[in-house]
Amino acid sequence: MIRSLPGTLAIISVLLFSIPSLAEAPKIQIFEEVERGLELGLQGGFSWDFNPPVDKPGPGFMGGLEIGYDITWVFRIKAGLTTMHYSATVNNNGTTLPMDWQGRLVWAGASLALLATHRFYAYAQAGVGYLSVSPRRVDTFEVAGSDDVAIIVGGGIEYFPNLRHFSIALEANVNILPIRGDAALCIYPVVRYTFGFGDVKVIKPPKDRDNDGIPDKDDKCPDVWGPESNDGCPEPDTDLDGIIDREDNCPEEPGPASNSGCPIEPDTDGDGVKDKLDRCPRVKGPIDKEGCPDKDDDSIPDHIDKCPDKPGKVKYDGCPSKAHVKVRIKEKAIELKEKIHFETDAAVIKKKSYHILDQVKATLVQYTEIKKLRIEGHTDSVGPGPYNMRLSQRRAEAVVNYLKKKGIAPDRLVAKGYGEDKPIATNKTKRGRSMNRRVEMIILERD
Repeated sequence: MIRSLPGTLAIISVLLFSIPSLAEAPKIQIFEEVERGLELGLQGGFSWDFNPPVDKPGPGFMGGLEIGYDITWVFRIKAGLTTMHYSATVNNNGTTLPMDWQGRLVWAGASLALLATHRFYAYAQAGVGYLSVSPRRVDTFEVAGSDDVAIIVGGGIEYFPNLRHFSIALEANVNILPIRGDAALCIYPVVRYTFGFGDVKVIKPPKDRDNDGIPDKDDKCPDVWGPESNDGCPEPDTDLDGIIDREDNCPEEPGPASNSGCPIEPDTDGDGVKDKLDRCPRVKGPIDKEGCPDKDDDSIPDHIDKCPDKPGKVKYDGCPSKAHVKVRIKEKAIELKEKIHFETDAAVIKKKSYHILDQVKATLVQYTEIKKLRIEGHTDSVGPGPYNMRLSQRRAEAVVNYLKKKGIAPDRLVAKGYGEDKPIATNKTKRGRSMNRRVEMIILERD
């Protein structure tokens, strides 16, 4: 029997403080995911007092509540309240007196997992607590004895069913009471519920170097991923398209699973003409014209035809004559042979200017080497300068927006308004002011 309280507490302290360091490398065999976090437990079982304060008591009944928290997946701290009830009688001059007593133990401690299997979790535990007992006396007899410090050592085994938050444990502890010179054995089941906070503690899995879910000891190719159906070895995939050869209709040409592993010839514009045969792979067109639309049937595709509604000639970019061509490429600019007209004091393009902007679009489609084009808006000097600056910017942006809607990439266009700052004629005459109200197109970048 342990009777030295300081020595006992020293032993328990060493044990408790050594648990975190021991938790670094427990013996682990098989893996299982179980909930980790704050735990609540309900205890109920039996206790035996080895040196009871009365003669021949029966086994005690015990119950209690515990709360715990997993610091790591092998180290748990916990605390609780346990009540133990014992029944006994004594003969007092021919009278039988009940000598029932109970102890209430408030305790705190920790547990360390030592071994884990597929569903079970074995652990050792230790702690300290304070035992209060009652009643003190019955008639002239002392019954429960004195209160005492309790030193708790023991362990348990925990089972994890297919219920993520629940577990069931069976624990056995010895409560050593040094002042009373007593000890009690408690054996009881515990039902625990875990508030996991989304965290999961993972018991280390068996070795699987290639992470294919087959343990190395059962894997015929432990360093290369492979399915279980092939004993962990990969099946051949000659064209590396992710479809094994035995399921691939074209094992030497990569292709998607939707086409049984055979390549799908692209048709970007979805017009039924494969890209490799399509003269206009990004514009829908009839098959008999090699995938290019050509409304005027002049053999010049609409997207580069400057006169798509009038049959024309190649040398005039699809227009009937040179006079119909309103846009010409120069070294540093796209020259417009007609003005772009807007509503008065507004940034609304008039319909009569749509045809020239359509020719600008066709030019940009045809001349892909033009990487950046600045659309410049200019005004005459009539009106306040700040107003004219804003108006010219809005008109330049209107032209840019028109070309974007026609399919020109936004990163090829930039709008800039100059207001009345760059006149090309005098603002003192009507003709000069008309010339100054203009849109210019400057090539900024060109391959």
